[in-house]
Amino acid sequence: MKKTLVSLLTLTALFCGISLNAQTTDIKAPKNSILSGQQQVMNEKTPSPLPQIDESTVMWKKTVIREIDFRQKINQVFYYPINPTEDWRNLITVIYDAIQSGDITPYRVENNIDDMVTPLTLADFEKENTKIGDPPVIWKDGEEVPNEIEFKDRMLNVTRLRIKEDWYFDKKLSQFLVRIIALGPIVVDDDGGLSQVCWVPYEDSRDVFAKAFAFNRNNSAQRRTYDEVFQKRIFDSYIIKEENVYDRYINSYAFNIDALYESERIKDKMLNFEQSLWEY
Repeated sequence: MKKTLVSLLTLTALFCGISLNAQTTDIKAPKNSILSGQQQVMNEKTPSPLPQIDESTVMWKKTVIREIDFRQKINQVFYYPINPTEDWRNLITVIYDAIQSGDITPYRVENNIDDMVTPLTLADFEKENTKIGDPPVIWKDGEEVPNEIEFKDRMLNVTRLRIKEDWYFDKKLSQFLVRIIALGPIVVDDDGGLSQVCWVPYEDSRDVFAKAFAFNRNNSAQRRTYDEVFQKRIFDSYIIKEENVYDRYINSYAFNIDALYESERIKDKMLNFEQSLWEY
């Protein structure tokens, strides 16, 4: 009788445990939005193909470097949200996550050239973008240690972005086109100092940008990606350098309002060149 009673109790407990487990596994995660399933769709998205470039038909080309300031209203899409959500991440978070996963290879910012020459490993990237704070030495666990500020703690200070791009005229297509070559995130430190983090090859990174939502302040149902933001030129920027024999930036020979005028002069010169190609 005792054995039978023990067996019944054991079976009852086992059945209850199975029922509780079944109830636990049947609980579905709540939806935070009616569009919560869109990220899975985005993960399968690929960037739209770019026009093929035949070097023999490129009759004119000029390389320019422009800068995007995230403080401008139209450019805030690159800076926000500060804290990643289910759907949205800011641009530097997208880039840093892809560097950590190996989907993006960053390149060192060389001293005298704007070309991508030296690829960086994740360890090299984080080491080169670690800054010594103020004070330079702090006490930790009873001893003096360098006051190192890692890149992940400086990400909120990435408030500018450089874009290196080639403008060219294709005589076969009879079109004046632009091709983005690289992106360069810039940290603006609390002391006002500027430091470019790295160069990110744009064409090799388009798969990453095509799968990352950029916030649309007017319509969050219109799922716009960072790749689309760049390709459709949905940003405001100013030129800081054009290809020149001295290989110098505008701020090395023009200052304050004169630098802005020079930037506009270069933009107008390129526009006038395009217009001069045609007869009406």
